[in-house]
Amino acid sequence: MEASRGADSGTNIHALSAARWGPARLAAVFAAFILAACPVISVAATPEQAKAFSERAAAYIKQVGEQKAFADFTRPDGGFVDGELYVFCYDRNGVNMAHGGNRSLVGRNLLHIKDPDGSEPNLLIVKMGFEQGRGWVAFKWPNPVTKRIENKAAYIIRTDDVACGVGYYKD
Repeated sequence: MEASRGADSGTNIHALSAARWGPARLAAVFAAFILAACPVISVAATPEQAKAFSERAAAYIKQVGEQKAFADFTRPDGGFVDGELYVFCYDRNGVNMAHGGNRSLVGRNLLHIKDPDGSEPNLLIVKMGFEQGRGWVAFKWPNPVTKRIENKAAYIIRTDDVACGVGYYKD
């Protein structure tokens, strides 16, 4: 029992700590410890975030031109990849011009790639961009964060000779 008392005053160290720190401070320290010790769980993106990201990408193409924009969209450190949000662009024929989620897709014709339900998401993206100019497209696609195929919706905008989009995962 004597070990828990302070040498000078005979005060209980545990009681002094609780009084000095208070329950709120102790809870905050505990929460900080838990957050530091546990992996961070990413927060799912929203439709509003995906649309705003897509609009920012379209403005960027107009500002710097397609060549620089496509390079920046595809680079992880180019300012257009944020967790599950990334920019992708297709030309009228379905050739991928930029892809922040998987750079190995750039330069490939992906027009008739099918999702697990038999839908052709890239065809839907190209049609949305070149026939309507802008809008939402729903499909299934691999999530680069979870590595699973998930339901996705992307906001597509036609800019010059490409249809670009940014999507969020709905699962």
